[in-house]
Amino acid sequence: MGLYRHRQVFNNDSYQYVLEVDFQLDSFREYIKLTEKTVENDIKEKIKAYDRFLKEASDAEIEYLYDFEDHEIKIQTRQLYYHSLFISLYSFLEKKMYQFCRLAEEHQTLKIKDISGDGIFKYYKYFKKVLGINLDGLNAEWTEITKYNKLRNRLVHSQTNTIENGDNNKELIRTLQSINNLVVIDKGDYLEFEITDKELLMTFCSIISKFLNDVYLEKA
Repeated sequence: MGLYRHRQVFNNDSYQYVLEVDFQLDSFREYIKLTEKTVENDIKEKIKAYDRFLKEASDAEIEYLYDFEDHEIKIQTRQLYYHSLFISLYSFLEKKMYQFCRLAEEHQTLKIKDISGDGIFKYYKYFKKVLGINLDGLNAEWTEITKYNKLRNRLVHSQTNTIENGDNNKELIRTLQSINNLVVIDKGDYLEFEITDKELLMTFCSIISKFLNDVYLEKA
């Protein structure tokens, strides 16, 4: 596979990439693995049981036996678990991109503040336009990251995990529907979206790892 070293633009003896990136991503993966079994048994299986009951039970059985409050709490808990982890992963990516820019900017005339844009888009532009890093090999990863950006913004800034089904939202709807392992359900007037298992999170971890690795490192 060959040897790799950090790019010269990121030269800083105090920065330890393995500790700052690899180990922290492994911690995300480890946490997901440790907690997924509990979520599967205590939350997701009970939601499935409620859903089966609602499909198979009579109206009388639903009226007397169905625990709406517990069902709704389980759904909200599932969302809290997966959505908060997703937002944490996105924040991790944004933070590391910013760290890379800070490592490099002390040797550059143009600083981060001189670049237009916000968040990951500002830092991506800094990598390309100021540091001169060729990111063509990361087009696929960057495309997925921009999709995750849309999902993250919707989760953070919207009061619900729904989106009105109309012409004004066509582009966003197409983006959400194109995200692997994101559940998007058409409810007619609106669409409901939710992360319901670990696959999207683990994929995001892999994309972050590949992206940051190829930005920071080059063949020796």
